[in-house]
Amino acid sequence: MRSTPPDPPAPPGPPAASAAPPALRIAGGRSLDLRAFEGQPVVLAFLDLRDGAAAGPALPGQALHRARAELRGLGAILIVIGHGGLWCFSPDDEVELFAAPGTLDAGEVAALRAWLRPEGSADGDMLLVLDGQRAVRFARAIAADGATLDALVDALALAGGEMAAAPAPWTMARRQFLVTALVGALAAAFADGCRSPRAPVVAPRGPVATDDELTMTLEVNGARRTLRADPRLTLLDALRERLGMTGTKKGCDQGQCGACTVLVDGRRVNACLTLAVMAQNVPIMTIEGVGPDGGMHPLQEAFVAEDGFQCGYCTSGQIMSALGLRAECRARHASAAAIDAAELREELSGNICRCGAYPNIVAAVTRAWKAM
Repeated sequence: MRSTPPDPPAPPGPPAASAAPPALRIAGGRSLDLRAFEGQPVVLAFLDLRDGAAAGPALPGQALHRARAELRGLGAILIVIGHGGLWCFSPDDEVELFAAPGTLDAGEVAALRAWLRPEGSADGDMLLVLDGQRAVRFARAIAADGATLDALVDALALAGGEMAAAPAPWTMARRQFLVTALVGALAAAFADGCRSPRAPVVAPRGPVATDDELTMTLEVNGARRTLRADPRLTLLDALRERLGMTGTKKGCDQGQCGACTVLVDGRRVNACLTLAVMAQNVPIMTIEGVGPDGGMHPLQEAFVAEDGFQCGYCTSGQIMSALGLRAECRARHASAAAIDAAELREELSGNICRCGAYPNIVAAVTRAWKAM
């Protein structure tokens, strides 16, 4: 007779449902409020890194890749809180520092730890995994002498292993997480109530700046914008993460899908493969600047009329590519309308539509060019 296996141990219970999680105040009137992450797993690390206060925003390459892999497995974002400030990391974006070292209120940090109340909780370095209902599903102390980036990644790996064997409450589709991350949920979580439009993230200054940062001036949609950033920052991340212009999409981040297409000095470029520092003092146009005075451009109207999109994720890149191609074709033909369908498909082949709306996209571009 086969015996029934014992039930797995229950994970640490959630905080009292009636109690609101304490928020951490951050410079600039923003705050970290766990209620903004409703439905999304979060990894919280209360950790004072021995590697130094500046180690967080500059994860070494190997640790960065390992952390990305573990967070993708958990379907979560990582928030690290300590004397080194508050920094966040999503597996598909760069590390962002939201609070400079020494600026967090110790009482507020202690109140947040007390609210979480993981079993066996004590003062010191600790990593916790919260599910989409803010219940603590994993909690593990990190020894004080092991408070390093490698120890943090090892704790992530341990959490991933235990969560993989956990029962059903921990569920989140990867598509759901990617959509949440790509529409800027991470940055929006630091605005009160996560309801106001996303504010541009100001580049760190003073004690959190590095000697490698440069002051850049970008001319985007007719407006000059200044930011201070690492010279390795891509134009895509500068537009989305620093200037809050999220119409330009991050798809493959390898220059293969065309979702990030913008016009730089009138030419089509993949923003994910272009450094922001290379695009200084030349006109940059994104999808936000296509329509006149907030209205719709003929290309946008044609995409609607011809049903040239389904999920819409690639559409901004398709429109920007078609807009740049029109200028190129006018230089080769008497008019842009003279291009045939085969040449048009070839010229737009760098923009991938996973929904397969290619015939409608060609029809929309052809219709718009005849009307322009």
